[in-house]
Amino acid sequence: MKKTDFGIFLENFDKRGSIFRGDYKKKEIFLITEIKKGQSRGGHYHTNVVNHHVLRGKIMYKEIRLTKNGKIKKNQKESKKIVSGGKVITTPPYAAHIFFGLENSIIFEASGGKKKSITYQPYREQIRNL
Repeated sequence: MKKTDFGIFLENFDKRGSIFRGDYKKKEIFLITEIKKGQSRGGHYHTNVVNHHVLRGKIMYKEIRLTKNGKIKKNQKESKKIVSGGKVITTPPYAAHIFFGLENSIIFEASGGKKKSITYQPYREQIRNL
């Protein structure tokens, strides 16, 4: 492995906190996301399974299952749960999700370089309206 094969980069910084991206051979393999108390992150879904490790803090996690076309699946309702540091959230493919910081929190997101993110507008609106 060459030094240039692996890197950690500041991807975003705003009032919600920082996001650092870890790349291996120019593919994202993980994110480390800070969510400040009272702020939110997410508002999208992925085409593959993604594991979110809550390293510190406490969040509210909301999720709704979608079809491959981005529409809510029949008979699906939004689920909500409170998750504290030390727990892992496994987000299935095509599950729109959003995180709300109940405390200052850090999340480690493992994607293995295969992640595609697609915006889920109803959740993006919730982020904008905070």
